[in-house]
Amino acid sequence: MMFLMATQPQREKRMAIGNNKNIAMLLRQIGALLDEQSVQFKPAAYRKAAQTVEELLHDVSTFKTEKELMELPGIGPAIAGKIFEYLQTGRIKTLDELLAAQGGISPDLLMVEDLGFKRARQLQVALGIQTVADLIRAAEEGKLRHLPRFSELMEKKILENAKHVTERSRRFSRKDVEEDVETLLSTVRKVPGVEKAEVAGSFRRQKDTVGDIDILAVVKDREKVSDAIAHLPIVRHVVAHGEKKLSFDLTSGLRVDIRFVDEDQWGAALLYFTGDKEHNIALRKRAIAKGWKLNEYGLFEGEKAIASRKEENIYAVLGLSFMEPTRRTGELR
Repeated sequence: MMFLMATQPQREKRMAIGNNKNIAMLLRQIGALLDEQSVQFKPAAYRKAAQTVEELLHDVSTFKTEKELMELPGIGPAIAGKIFEYLQTGRIKTLDELLAAQGGISPDLLMVEDLGFKRARQLQVALGIQTVADLIRAAEEGKLRHLPRFSELMEKKILENAKHVTERSRRFSRKDVEEDVETLLSTVRKVPGVEKAEVAGSFRRQKDTVGDIDILAVVKDREKVSDAIAHLPIVRHVVAHGEKKLSFDLTSGLRVDIRFVDEDQWGAALLYFTGDKEHNIALRKRAIAKGWKLNEYGLFEGEKAIASRKEENIYAVLGLSFMEPTRRTGELR
């Protein structure tokens, strides 16, 4: 079955705010709300689907049919429909209905690990807590520890996790994080099994502020390397620990995503994850005009990769001069 997709300008605009992260967050919220209703099986299915979407190496909006999306692990027809609904409208009706039916718990509160829906509802009723900011204030004042199902230890843990949520919406000055990034990159490169590692994203483009740090790595054994990095002293809190991506917070609060890629796809992955989004879209349009396809795996003519190992090769095959990361903003010029 073919779904009616959003127009190209609408899709490009939504890509700029990170469809994968947003959809994963919303699917986890649906799972949490269904858990509260004691619905069997479905909460776990939504959590598994959220992890699948979050670990995708390309934007979920690139899937054009229900059948394509359902080839991913844990994505069935119902969840596929909700993903496409979000891409078309920016909302998921089922989630809106669940939130309305169960008292309108703030979606941000449901993102606080170890809190859960029942505790969130308890705090809403007992202390009037509606937002993450309310939660942080109440925990800092010691108001949670005396409530049923809470303790001083639980209060401390929830406070720390609530601060993680606020940190994820914060942007850091490049100057403030340069030393952390250099230390991180140097440390990762020394981990046994790491053959190559580079910073991508807005940091590589030398933007004045960054929201998080993207690192690409070519490794011999993804599982062993991922475990080794997760146990480094500079890692404060591991968020996602999968085969394709490891996400964690540094002690400074800076979020880091390390993506494991194949050597023969290095250039394409580095180009894609450096961005910016508008620049990537312009490159893909140029490839399409030539009858080709460009994504994070390479530049393809049909099923044949014609450039993927180096960024310079991809630009050259597209008939372009190499562009330094600092120049990769908006349309080609």
